[in-house]
Amino acid sequence: MVPRYLWSTASIEVFLDGQLILSTGGQIKFTGSQSTRFNYSGASHTAELNWGGSGFGFSFPYRLVIDGVPVSAARVRVRNWPIGVIAAIAIAAVLVMIFHFV
Repeated sequence: MVPRYLWSTASIEVFLDGQLILSTGGQIKFTGSQSTRFNYSGASHTAELNWGGSGFGFSFPYRLVIDGVPVSAARVRVRNWPIGVIAAIAIAAVLVMIFHFV
């Protein structure tokens, strides 16, 4: 979890044999992708990470591709979902107050 943006983002990090090869840095995006080049065993490789939105679910999909070959695809459970619910309730309460008194 990244404290920036009120802990509502996560940095996705990919390690290969203990070496960090890709990090998203906690972007505030619902969907996205990031790619990078890295060296492993004396050869240059490309890693690409794609992630999707969670919608109203409590998980989001990701897909990791290295050198054009899918390596991993799964869903990651969101552990801080209560923060999203609290924020949605607060926004709804403010909107109700605004429209009630206008």
